[in-house]
Amino acid sequence: MNPDARAQLDRLRQHLRSAALATIGGFRPPQDPLTSWFGRGAGLPHETLPEFEGAPMFPLLQIRVDELPYVPAQLRDVALLVLFHNQSRHPFDLPHGEGWLIREYASLDGLVALPQVAQRIKPFPIRWRRVDDDAPGWEGAWELVDLAPVNDDEAATDAFFDGFTRNMGTKVGGYPYEIQHGVGSHDFVFQIGSEEKAGWMWGDNGVGYFFRAADGQWRWDCQFY
Repeated sequence: MNPDARAQLDRLRQHLRSAALATIGGFRPPQDPLTSWFGRGAGLPHETLPEFEGAPMFPLLQIRVDELPYVPAQLRDVALLVLFHNQSRHPFDLPHGEGWLIREYASLDGLVALPQVAQRIKPFPIRWRRVDDDAPGWEGAWELVDLAPVNDDEAATDAFFDGFTRNMGTKVGGYPYEIQHGVGSHDFVFQIGSEEKAGWMWGDNGVGYFFRAADGQWRWDCQFY
């Protein structure tokens, strides 16, 4: 391997990120409605399910932050987060609050389980495990290091794609998993993978990405095969 290419790969290893990876189901569901869930959510007693085009949305992902083995900076003042999705279609190009909505709670006090509605996914509880070696994809890595010598060296290119870990499933933190192209890692908070067990799919085995700016505004993106 070319020494310049090896040096850039070594530099890239210095940019690996920590993340909390989700395991969907496979264990007895807890009685506590305020734990992390795929397909269930909680809220304040006066809150109802948000609506889109006259129909209630459903909770796609609930994250209890103190269960995370790794917490990104954007969630350090959040106790519980619930992402809602509409029942008719993926809200491509729609802003926060239209077809998708995230509610954040600074405390668990007073939160109760939200009513369940007919939805196309099967609910499962979530457990989390920490990794400290989540790597960016090809375009994301270009933002961190110069990959030109890697691109010119077949062994280095193989090492880039085979020698780093990139987690595609549901996770908090780390880097967004690239499918078609880079989506940018700035303000990235979490992603939701296509979870076969729950019957959830973004297009053809895709990933949904969620970003929170410094002013608290959320945005999302999606890629699939």
